[in-house]
Amino acid sequence: MTVYLLLGDDEERKARGVEKLRRGRAVEAYDAAATGPEAVVSACNSFSLFGDGPFVVVRNLDAWNAAQKAVVVEYLQDPSPGSDLVLMGKKLGSRERMLAAVKKSGEVHTFEQPTGRALVKWVAEHAGKLGLQLPESVAEDLTTRCSGDKMRLIRETEKLALYVGEGSATHEDVALLCPPDVQSNIFAFVDSLAAGQRGRAIRLLEDLIATGEPPLRLTFMVRRQFQLVARARALLERGASRSEVAKELKVPPFVARKLEEQGRTLDDEALERALALVLDLESGLKGGKDLGDELQVELTVLKLSG
Repeated sequence: MTVYLLLGDDEERKARGVEKLRRGRAVEAYDAAATGPEAVVSACNSFSLFGDGPFVVVRNLDAWNAAQKAVVVEYLQDPSPGSDLVLMGKKLGSRERMLAAVKKSGEVHTFEQPTGRALVKWVAEHAGKLGLQLPESVAEDLTTRCSGDKMRLIRETEKLALYVGEGSATHEDVALLCPPDVQSNIFAFVDSLAAGQRGRAIRLLEDLIATGEPPLRLTFMVRRQFQLVARARALLERGASRSEVAKELKVPPFVARKLEEQGRTLDDEALERALALVLDLESGLKGGKDLGDELQVELTVLKLSG
């Protein structure tokens, strides 16, 4: 029996790792968010009619608490000899028993997704393998629209390759085929508010509402963005580097870069005013005002971009 622990946030490389390890065998897949460890241990102890050992994969390992992980740790003390177990999660503490148990009887691999310029370069290279030319500025546009989500970037690049053929993709192609996700739209929305671009802000607001997100949740996300900008601005003024900002705020590096840019545009007074208006909107959406939700949001946008 071999156990593998695949950690990190690069889901694409982890998926490739699973394909390499399974060597054509059928996969018995489990999601730790929906399945307890007892079912996984039972699967590891089962065999097919042909005597083949099972290849068991557990995703979202982080969903299990210490007691649940302990069930698997106990199993690893006397595992089924013919089975393989792959555990996939984001992170384990250096003192966790499961990490020590896997290191003793198997292999631990960490796959961290590239970020910033490295991710843009990766996207361009991936496009090249598909026969698509993706200029750096277009690759950066696509990366921003996908909020740095590597798995979505793979799907969107494949769509572009099919659409463009063996040519060069443009910003217009990206805009046509790859709609920005909610986070990307939030960035653009706050940018437009900071610049006083009322028309663009309202169009972006309409795009956000069209995603189906409830107005109250959108308001929460906008408030969180302004709060992050304020915290990033304070940290940078104290001499913190961008990487230190990312670590302190627990955001990816590309988000820290965006916060830095927005912090240069919005001063402390503007941030305080914006937060006050958004908090007032939240109160109204929770029943404090008789106006419809979308109308309240639009009126607040007009005030924010004034």
